Amino acid sequence: MAVTKDASGPYAPTSVIVDLITRNRSRGLPFPLTTESLGRIGVSDSLISRTLQALVVLDLIDDKGNATAIFEKIRLAPEAEYKQRMQEWLNAAYADVIAIVDPAQDDDTKVRDAFRFYNPVGQQSRMVTLFLGLYAAAGVASEKSAQPRAARATPSKPRANPSVGRIKPPTGRKNTAQADTSSIPAPIMGMLARLPAEGESWTSKKRQSFLDAFGPVLDFCFVVDDTADEKAASQGDGS
Repeated sequence: MAVTKDASGPYAPTSVIVDLITRNRSRGLPFPLTTESLGRIGVSDSLISRTLQALVVLDLIDDKGNATAIFEKIRLAPEAEYKQRMQEWLNAAYADVIAIVDPAQDDDTKVRDAFRFYNPVGQQSRMVTLFLGLYAAAGVASEKSAQPRAARATPSKPRANPSVGRIKPPTGRKNTAQADTSSIPAPIMGMLARLPAEGESWTSKKRQSFLDAFGPVLDFCFVVDDTADEKAASQGDGS
């Protein structure tokens, strides 16, 4: 199966899909994937249905929950080939979308327009977030989308990133410092919401699952740019 306008588009959280891909590579998944098995490995009840749907539409599992040849190919890929296998999978799964936009070149507005005919309409923004997030995890990110984020390093007033939006911080947690979280991207806030409340514990498996998924989400939200350090070093040498 692939993402088309004739069927419901995938809109599961990027962190959940990336977590499952990473987990499958590192220690395997309890196939067939079902509501029960996903619940056992820590996927929240509210996300299980859309996660299963996304995995099927993206051709990672079949309609019985078993891994497809594509999912197995990603699992077996050497680390040096992993991102290339990811890109090949995404290009096939999102063939209809990338016929219109290029995730390595086009900005968020063009990507959003490419999903305007997909159903359910109310979930289109989440489809866009998943699309961009998966490509970012595969090492593909638009330079045009990255420019507003890089501009935050200047003294000017920070601008909101239209691709991720903002959400309120999770409730029910102690927050004595009253830190301003308005500038934290929504995907990272979503990841932080998965942390246990202060004073509570979690299993080593859930901790590792969080760490495995957090890196790709962090890279999606903030572009790594070492040129500033290089410029500073060169200026220091010349002084």
